[in-house]
Amino acid sequence: MYICFICADKHIMKEKLDKEVLASLIPQGCRVNWDQRTLRYYVFKSTYVYDPKIKRGREIRTQVGTVVDGKFSYAKSFLLKQKIQSLENRIASDHQKKTVQAVCDASKEEITDSRQAGKIIYPLAYVYLVALLSSLSGQTNCVQIADYWKNNRVALESIFEDFPHQDISYDTVRRLLMLIDPHEFQGFYSRLVSPLLHQFCSRVVAVDGQAIKAPKNSKMRGGRYILSFYDTENGVVLSQKLINEKENEITYASPMIEGLDLRATVVTADALNTQEKFARTLVEHGADYCLAVKENHRGLYLDMRLAFMDKLEARTLTLDKTELGHGRVESRVLQILPGSVLDKAHWKKWVGLQEGTIVKVTLTTEVKKNGEKSTMDRYFISSLRWDNRFIAEQCARAVRQHWNVENNLHYVLDVDFNQDRTQCKNANYLQNRVLLNKLSLAAIRRCQSLEEKETGKTAMNVKRYMSKFANLSHALQVLPLMFNE
Repeated sequence: MYICFICADKHIMKEKLDKEVLASLIPQGCRVNWDQRTLRYYVFKSTYVYDPKIKRGREIRTQVGTVVDGKFSYAKSFLLKQKIQSLENRIASDHQKKTVQAVCDASKEEITDSRQAGKIIYPLAYVYLVALLSSLSGQTNCVQIADYWKNNRVALESIFEDFPHQDISYDTVRRLLMLIDPHEFQGFYSRLVSPLLHQFCSRVVAVDGQAIKAPKNSKMRGGRYILSFYDTENGVVLSQKLINEKENEITYASPMIEGLDLRATVVTADALNTQEKFARTLVEHGADYCLAVKENHRGLYLDMRLAFMDKLEARTLTLDKTELGHGRVESRVLQILPGSVLDKAHWKKWVGLQEGTIVKVTLTTEVKKNGEKSTMDRYFISSLRWDNRFIAEQCARAVRQHWNVENNLHYVLDVDFNQDRTQCKNANYLQNRVLLNKLSLAAIRRCQSLEEKETGKTAMNVKRYMSKFANLSHALQVLPLMFNE
């Protein structure tokens, strides 16, 4: 590599420039190009971004400055960009503080603090804010939340002037999580996640219960159960309810529909929640249903089996799909018939079934290791109209999306958030802890969605995001990104 100097007699002299000397002149992380015409080095920085048009990364160069006669000088355009970036960072910092303050204000508006005002040391708003930030990093129990408070108290004091100037004990965290009314915390949760709900043409909402085994005792051998309405498209839990002793999901499923906007959605549920009242309430609220049918509705189940045995080819649509994964090959054959083929007695019981559809899914599984095969038939009733052009695809999507509540919600909560190990006897504490986990998971799902949209690649998994959000500055950046309308 050479550099040229112009002498007084206008003759050009070339002198070899040492790489170490050149590296000491330019800023770290920069590269250079020699321009023979202007006799100078152009210094630039390279960044690589994903271009969805060409479906690969491309280089973007930013000029930093020039090296002339052995001296480096910054380009005016680069200095101007630096000033603009500094101003944008300052605005973003102010915006972040306002957003964090808005989250605290929302908790004050939605949650009632029953403590005596003159004796409050730890405001509820700050306790729940720290609990949320701690949950984003996977630290969900009271001891971990108290440690998170201690480790980041100085940084939080710089954001909030009235932030408590002392550490909090894990007993205090537990008492405050028990203090809050779950209905009020549900309102606070709904207010925060509402900006995360993007309306799709036909969202699939899965209804299912989840057991938390750790608090089991002689009276509750299966632990405590929580029923959830899960938006499979957005990855957000819309509502949840703790199942009391000597009750089951059937008691709560229909009342939970009140207050939810389920218009233009397809609600799916397992056979336990395939109830006439539940289906009727969904239709009254503008939703469609796709419900599993087993022998708990024996008459309907047997009539559906006979209908598919006696089916007419002209009235049947078949959709075949094969998937490979987890060491097995799965083949799904979906068959549908109009609901009108069933007896009229079923039309009266199930609202929307006469114009709707009945579904049969045949799942054939082959284990790759030993070639063992198994076959299983499942049946569903749906209010999705039979005369819809893409009715087979709609039914297949609804049936398949229902499993997201198990794979993308219950499994992640148990494995990544250690929810199944939550030791507690207090119902308020259990509901609030679970809802806090779901709020954190909704935020992480949103980050994953944005990452895939920007990069065109598969996003980082939940565990990696948790490691990232262990840093307070990264966790605070989630709030304006997630919860600003």
